Amino acid sequence: MKFSHSLKYNSVPGWQEHYLNYSQLKKLIYNLQSQDLRSLNENSVQQGVVIGEDLKTGSSKKLSFKKWKEKSPFKSDKNGTKSPPEDDFNVETVELSDMRKKSKNKLQSLVDFDRRSSVSSDPTLFSPQDTFLSRLVDERTKIDDFYKTLEVQLYSRFDTLVGDLEKVGALRHEGSSAHLRRRSSTAVSGNPALLRGDTETAYEHGSDEEDDEEEDFDGEGGEENTALLTYSDFNIKSQKRAILKKNIIDLYVDLAQLKSFIELNRIGFLKITKKFDKNFETDIRGELIESGEFFKDVYVFQAPTLEVLNFKIMRLIDFFAVTTNKDISAAKDELRSYLRDFIVWERNTVWKDMLGLESHDTTFASAGRPSANGDITNLDNTNLEYYSWKLRRPINFKYFVIDKISIPKLFFTIKSLKIFLIIALTAILLGVTTFTDQVEHRCMALVACVAFLWATEAIPLFVTAFLVPLLVVLFRVLRDSHGHVMTASAASSQVLSLMWSSTIMVLLAGFTLAAALSKYNIAKVLASYLLAFAGTKPANVLLMVMGVVFFLSMWISNVAAPVLTYSLIQPLLKSLDTNSPFARALVLGVAMSANVGGMASPISSPQNIISMNYLKPYGVGWGQFFAIALPSGILSMLLIWVLLILTFDIKKTQLKKYSPIKERFTLKQYYIIFVCLGTIILWCVLSKLQNVFGSSGQIAILPIILFFGTGLLTTQDINNFPWSIVILAMGGIALGGAVSSSGLLTTIATALEKRIMDYPLYAVLIIFGVIMLVVGTFVSHTVSAIIIIPLMQEIGDKLPNAKAAPILVFGCALLSSCGMGLASSGFPNVTAISMTDEVGNRYLNVNTFITRGVPSSFLAFISVITLGFGIMNSVLHGAS
Repeated sequence: MKFSHSLKYNSVPGWQEHYLNYSQLKKLIYNLQSQDLRSLNENSVQQGVVIGEDLKTGSSKKLSFKKWKEKSPFKSDKNGTKSPPEDDFNVETVELSDMRKKSKNKLQSLVDFDRRSSVSSDPTLFSPQDTFLSRLVDERTKIDDFYKTLEVQLYSRFDTLVGDLEKVGALRHEGSSAHLRRRSSTAVSGNPALLRGDTETAYEHGSDEEDDEEEDFDGEGGEENTALLTYSDFNIKSQKRAILKKNIIDLYVDLAQLKSFIELNRIGFLKITKKFDKNFETDIRGELIESGEFFKDVYVFQAPTLEVLNFKIMRLIDFFAVTTNKDISAAKDELRSYLRDFIVWERNTVWKDMLGLESHDTTFASAGRPSANGDITNLDNTNLEYYSWKLRRPINFKYFVIDKISIPKLFFTIKSLKIFLIIALTAILLGVTTFTDQVEHRCMALVACVAFLWATEAIPLFVTAFLVPLLVVLFRVLRDSHGHVMTASAASSQVLSLMWSSTIMVLLAGFTLAAALSKYNIAKVLASYLLAFAGTKPANVLLMVMGVVFFLSMWISNVAAPVLTYSLIQPLLKSLDTNSPFARALVLGVAMSANVGGMASPISSPQNIISMNYLKPYGVGWGQFFAIALPSGILSMLLIWVLLILTFDIKKTQLKKYSPIKERFTLKQYYIIFVCLGTIILWCVLSKLQNVFGSSGQIAILPIILFFGTGLLTTQDINNFPWSIVILAMGGIALGGAVSSSGLLTTIATALEKRIMDYPLYAVLIIFGVIMLVVGTFVSHTVSAIIIIPLMQEIGDKLPNAKAAPILVFGCALLSSCGMGLASSGFPNVTAISMTDEVGNRYLNVNTFITRGVPSSFLAFISVITLGFGIMNSVLHGAS
């Protein structure tokens, strides 16, 4: 794990802003490197010296120079030449003879460092090390100030705890407050005899006193074989014992986290200076950090500070052993278990908050723990902003007076306006007769309401999906087998049963396969070998990268596949500028391939899984799906690849050969591959095993049991599933069932049939394919499939061609993945537009998506209605 991630996950949530700002310091290093390169070039030109390539003749020269670290008191004065950094810049540098020499006593100048300028005394020279060390000093001061404040609070609690323990006689003689003060002051003076890390030295006295106090402290009565509490459980001594025990545990956890605060920050300084040294050929880490010179007068990093902290932690273990009548080893183990349990709970909360699955106040009481009763101040109405109008005359009631009218400002946002308009439109559709049949009339209003909520995202998509079953019951749109409107109770049972189906099980199985392949690095290792096979030619590398994300999208969804692929090509992207045509082609190519990869397999996208539910009556299984979708997807990817080569000038880019991840697979990884392949094969031959499994949802249970049951995947993995997509699919299935039950779908299909029945099937596919493509560009691909595919099935069933229904459903399902003309068109595009380099510069902009995404959508559309239609016409057949 990268240190920046380790710092994020291991730091105390309430102290986040007080740790070393590692990410910002990394960005600073990359910025300084770029500025330093420009500064050296400018100074070289002024001196008539050319860097790297002669400006006049264009010839390449290798030039020597005195390392610029001599210009700063903070740079290494060691002899020897180091190789230039290879990560980001590989340039030749020059000697700048006009650089002024600074103080020779570099270590002393660091100690006296006080807000030095980020440039050297010569205003024409740029000094990266001064700027960097200035920021390090700021970080050091921030950390030190926070630690001092926190230490005062926690040590005050420690002294209070010692006093409380003395009052109840629970301290050994050497644990008295006076003795503790003497031990602490001795520790600060640096006496190693009293502050050894060996915990036994702190507990070698006082066993007789412990025995003397044990009876009084433990309270009356012995343990009984009963669930009833006795007086001894409620007397004052028992209550004091319980309170003191909890206080000891809480303070132990807080002091342990205080110690981790010191350790994490010290490691952070080592890591960030190592990165600076690597990029600038200095030795700041060795001479300033590892030598301790940088921390010479900083309280938080002094040896006595840590010694006193360790001593107090050892004393807490001693206190806990006395109060619980346990030996030191058992007490230490129990306290450490409390620490582990607390950190697991706390970090889990942090991870959920980072994923957007949980929102909570990060103001922590004590030292990182939430208050016992929680914090509900954020629910106070005073936090809301209002538009207020004062009344000329107050309105008096018996118990209150109204002197002004106040309306929350949140009612005037764009999102609120969308909701108001949708509610108004739904009310109008309910009031104005659109269909003679009242059930169909109400169902039309329901469909319009849900469709606009999904299209505008006035509320989150999955929230609208949750709203569907409620609206279905309230609008009374479900009919029974006799055509009568169902009662609310029957309609509720019916619509909720529709939401959990074989389709949802297949969706969950797809997420399970993706989690296993990703967690155990199988997908990444296999993909790295494919990238290594591409060589160094830019066009070949681009094609292989697109092929990798296309392949990954088939099995781990086109939501996760681009994220994984971007991580694979990150070393390549780091060597390119954000304006590099090849870098932009790579980032865009990954997004486009992930989109068309969403049509390649039945589990590659939610819309495919939903379409398989509608294709079931026509005998379409996994084999037929692959036979149609895979060639269409590959052709689309190749055409988009040609488009990117023609529109981006990538020929001049020089690349290094990609190195594969050489990891030897274990038995667990082979087991995962076997289960994944076995599941896919069973899905493909389901038609032959119909009497054994019944449906694809039953086969989907197998990998879930085999992975979660064996412990390869855990509860945390299933918690990380994209449940919002699952809920969205559930809502789509419920809406489709409601529209079909009401008869609205049949009525609309009959009306459209009269207009298109004389058209060839190919023309009908093109007409509705264009509609699907446009809707999929502006709306979620899954949502567009949910709305249009049921209609395609109904229209197809009424056309004279027996193959019309499966071809229209299949064609529109594939075309729903082709809408990729905007940055907001699907998850892969959103991921691509968010891609930035190390300093936050974006690779792509909205114009790039419009100029390449729209033609890419058209090329994919052509692939589906030509090659795809030809295969569909040969493979598919009508309902039996």
